[in-house]
Amino acid sequence: MTTSSESHLHRSTFGILSVTAAAALALSACAPEDDSPAADDTAQVEDSPSPETEEAETDTDTDQTDEATDEGTETDDATDEPTEGTETDEATDEPTEDAGTDASSDHPVYQAIDAALAEYPDGVITQFEDNTDDDGYVEVYVYDGSTEWELDVDSESFEIISTEDNGIDSDDEEEAQAVEIDITEALQTAEDESGGQPHEGELDTDNGTVVWEFEMDNDVDVDVDVATGDVVTVDD
Repeated sequence: MTTSSESHLHRSTFGILSVTAAAALALSACAPEDDSPAADDTAQVEDSPSPETEEAETDTDTDQTDEATDEGTETDDATDEPTEGTETDEATDEPTEDAGTDASSDHPVYQAIDAALAEYPDGVITQFEDNTDDDGYVEVYVYDGSTEWELDVDSESFEIISTEDNGIDSDDEEEAQAVEIDITEALQTAEDESGGQPHEGELDTDNGTVVWEFEMDNDVDVDVDVATGDVVTVDD
């Protein structure tokens, strides 16, 4: 009798333990999985840059900024350097030797000669006379290769107001054909030698040399070689 009761008690105890274990397993399976704080802390530690890394990145950014600043400074320095164009502009502002030529070219004789040569581009000036004060025009003679034209050029508008075929003899034609330099060059030479301005002039032959014989407005006569541009004689 006692043995039977103990056996029954043992089986009851085992059954209770089995039920308890099964319930615990069921509760464990149904319970939600909690995020591991330790794992989160580890991830945060891995994501957070170390102080050394932050310092290295800061130094790199600073170096890059300094390099960019240096490049900008070099660019500004290069911009501040004068360019060849600037030097050219400064050189242009300096007075040139042609300033005197420009001033002389405003004289009615020069303007009349330009007008005559514009009408006869291949012509040679053989003679001129400034009649601006008396008649308001400049008289210019041009050899065109076959004949000599007499032109009257207005002293204000510098338009040709009269044209006449003057013909040419053999001696005058030979003198015209001997001309090699521009008459304005010879006039500049005469002005430099005399200190005056042209009043009248003509082709002539002086001791076998063909010259432009210029009479200046200060009563100085200057003969200029038509081939070389050299001064042959000055008579004041």
